[in-house]
Amino acid sequence: MDSFDQLKALYDGQGDQDYIGEPVSQREHALQAAAHARVAGASGAVVLAALLHDVGHLQYQQEDSMAGFGTRDHERLGAHFLACLGFSAEVCALVHRHVDAKRYQVARIDGYRAGLSQASKRTLAFQGGAMTLPEMHAFEADPIFELALRVRQWDELAKAEVARVPEFEAYAAQIQAHLKSTQLTGDQIAQYKRDGYLVLSQAFDSSFAGLWLDELQAMIAERGPQRWMTYFEVNEGGQQCCRVAHFLEDAPRLKEVLVGNKIMGWVAQCLGAPGILFKEKINLKLAGGQGFDSHQDAPAFDLFGQSQHLTVMVSLDAANERNGCLEVAKVEHCETILPMNADRTLAQHVVESLTWQQVETEPGDIVIFNSFLPHRSGVNQSLQSRRAIYATYAKACEGDHRAKYFQQKRALFPPDAERRAGRTYAGGIFNVGNPIR
Repeated sequence: MDSFDQLKALYDGQGDQDYIGEPVSQREHALQAAAHARVAGASGAVVLAALLHDVGHLQYQQEDSMAGFGTRDHERLGAHFLACLGFSAEVCALVHRHVDAKRYQVARIDGYRAGLSQASKRTLAFQGGAMTLPEMHAFEADPIFELALRVRQWDELAKAEVARVPEFEAYAAQIQAHLKSTQLTGDQIAQYKRDGYLVLSQAFDSSFAGLWLDELQAMIAERGPQRWMTYFEVNEGGQQCCRVAHFLEDAPRLKEVLVGNKIMGWVAQCLGAPGILFKEKINLKLAGGQGFDSHQDAPAFDLFGQSQHLTVMVSLDAANERNGCLEVAKVEHCETILPMNADRTLAQHVVESLTWQQVETEPGDIVIFNSFLPHRSGVNQSLQSRRAIYATYAKACEGDHRAKYFQQKRALFPPDAERRAGRTYAGGIFNVGNPIR
């Protein structure tokens, strides 16, 4: 389902619910806010932010509640949801910061708190209360500061019991055009095809990494066999977790990212056809974590006759030379398997012949690379983790093989909790170039 249809279905299905103690419904509040933005002559992105600023209340009703007054952290969750659908950084940032605008004005303007509705006063305590002075200074330095205040103004005005405003369908063309503007450009696609990889800085707001890491930490904390697969490496201090795989069904925020319309749209552009998730993992590379030997992914993916694969890496931490960031070889239009060792890592003479480049990233950055790109990473020599998601995709028309892939991997290279004492697990294609043993 495309992003507009998802949103329309959400507002059609749940928009008639009360707006947390206000005299309007969720849909009426959204439409009134957008109408105020239109009348004020706001840009298209700002109008959409006004329309969708409270989408987190609708999409995440099962998450933590503010004592019955909506969803706690709805602003960040809503921004995350919109980012996964493909909305721009500006729209998502304004949605994310509309609560900060309330907290700022409570701290900055005498009498502002008294003018809030009773519901808005109730939620303020859950949202952190009035901003501190350092928080105010940081917010004032944000490039979207003034726009966030305007969105907040329209938010407060959008509570009239009777108002004639355009319906949600009136924004269909605007939403579709906006989503189209966030797709990859022709130059970016050409760069991916030439170099075998593409870096997309700030593809997601760095604050969303906290949502993803919460899910990762919850999985790591669980002991014993689970549906997901947890692996460890051995270092001087003993064992430490280095990978979690097959987690899509147990990590809803990560699932929204990896199979959301934003990434799936980019995948389709790079593959030249609609894609499907083939497999997913998170490499942790904690302090002291080992690196990954030089290799190509293609030899490990040739299981089900698929014609091509690509991987999307999503940074959860800042990655740099010291903590073992991704390194790629500069090889234009590489579409062949290079000479390998018996363990499918690249032969030493090949490694020495290539020119390697470090790809430093920040949380929320994305690197898309094809399965023939030679790549590696070094040891984490810092005290900072270098955690990253690696999701691999294939053409949807060639079948959904994810369940079969993980079934075979579980049998030949099971997670630590499922291994038999005294047995050696080489892993074969399921253990190429990595420190897991």
